Amino acid sequence: MKFIDFTVKNHVTGPAGTLLRLLYLLLVTAPFMGSFPAFAIVVEGLYQGSVPVSSRDSERERNRAFTEAFRQVLLKVTGSPDILTQPQVRQAINNADEYVDTWSYATVPTNLESATEATEQTPGEELNITFFEPEVLSLLESAELPLWPENRPYTLIWLVIQDELGQRELLSSSVQEYDDILALLKTEADKRGLPILLPVLDIEDMRAVSPDDVWDMNGEKLIEASTRYQSESVLVIKMFRALGGEVLGESNYYFREQILSLESFEEPAENFLRSSVSMAAIELSDYYAISLSGTDSSIKVHLTVEGILDVEDYAGLLEYVGRLTDVNTYQIASVDNETIELILSTGGQLRQLVETIALNRNLIPLRELVRENSQVHMTYQWNR
Repeated sequence: MKFIDFTVKNHVTGPAGTLLRLLYLLLVTAPFMGSFPAFAIVVEGLYQGSVPVSSRDSERERNRAFTEAFRQVLLKVTGSPDILTQPQVRQAINNADEYVDTWSYATVPTNLESATEATEQTPGEELNITFFEPEVLSLLESAELPLWPENRPYTLIWLVIQDELGQRELLSSSVQEYDDILALLKTEADKRGLPILLPVLDIEDMRAVSPDDVWDMNGEKLIEASTRYQSESVLVIKMFRALGGEVLGESNYYFREQILSLESFEEPAENFLRSSVSMAAIELSDYYAISLSGTDSSIKVHLTVEGILDVEDYAGLLEYVGRLTDVNTYQIASVDNETIELILSTGGQLRQLVETIALNRNLIPLRELVRENSQVHMTYQWNR
């Protein structure tokens, strides 16, 4: 599955000598920078949308595609479908062309059912649109709507399907019998910018969890089995699919000691999976949401990081901090042997900053956060 990225640019200030040294270190160490660990990822394509069109020559079709793609983008960058009904957003959607950065047509295969019920691949047209990121962020800010930062946790999905003979099968990415269900699941997750993964179902997984455990929604077993994937976001889905294609299903979503549930009665699989994925995306986006307008910019966050052993660590830390959407600007306050102190401007959104850092293991907390009047002190150990 493909996941990735937008980046809000940050500004680095500080003593001239330190800044020049920083620029040099970033240049010489850039080829060695690694990727994020598996339990969270920087999601790509948040400002891009794709819509099938009937013609490349129709301006009406193009404008319709702009509108639909803009809805897709707003859903991905916020995680909440409710914002599409907000008056200022609805007005912006009606003028979606004003937010378009680039667009291009592509020929893609389209599935058609023939008279013999065999699926045929025929060419179709698709319009791919990229929207101008600063304008989208400006819209969210002026409408006082929160942003779901691009650094997002994976959601682990345990999915079991029962056939009409009562046989139950757990799904992994390698299962081919239900590849249509996996394709629907991926599509709905992509629509919401939700990174997902399925268990590998190796010997360790199969010893820990059976298809019956998932069918019975054995939360205790499933949460314990999910710890190897380092995911706090766990979606459990069970489905019975009738010959007509409708499904009976149930989903439980586990996150931070909360459990959300939904049930499905004889509806298309696409609708059920959409509701299940949306349940997880809404909860996560609400938890990690940040306000672009900020709350209390007078708070100074002093971030002390130990364990900076070489230039690769130095550059890696600054690149990491520069990618944090919760951080507006930062200054290098001091560099002392293996320790760096940074002063961060976060708009006072401390919980979001702490939670975002906790998503990855680049920074390991060494001491509890200390707040003294308008200053906050945070101390971490750098972990490559």
